[in-house]
Amino acid sequence: MSDASDKVNEVIGTAKGKIGEFAENPKVNEALGTAKGKIGEIAENPKVNEAIGTAKEKLTELADNEKVQGALGTAKGKFDELKGKWKH
Repeated sequence: MSDASDKVNEVIGTAKGKIGEFAENPKVNEALGTAKGKIGEIAENPKVNEAIGTAKEKLTELADNEKVQGALGTAKGKFDELKGKWKH
């Protein structure tokens, strides 16, 4: 039993070491820094923000739509019916 535990611990130790090496690698850190910068640029881009605003408006319109509300109510009712049948 101890032999199996020793092997598992050895594998875990090796994995921790490799993850540590990866995290400390200058190229990895440089790539992460570049990625963070690009994500920041995207988040600050006026066109992206406009697109997000438009998407939010459209989702709000969709959620407020009477037909959508009716469909959701019907779906919830059917779901509740099914849920009730499964309980019995």
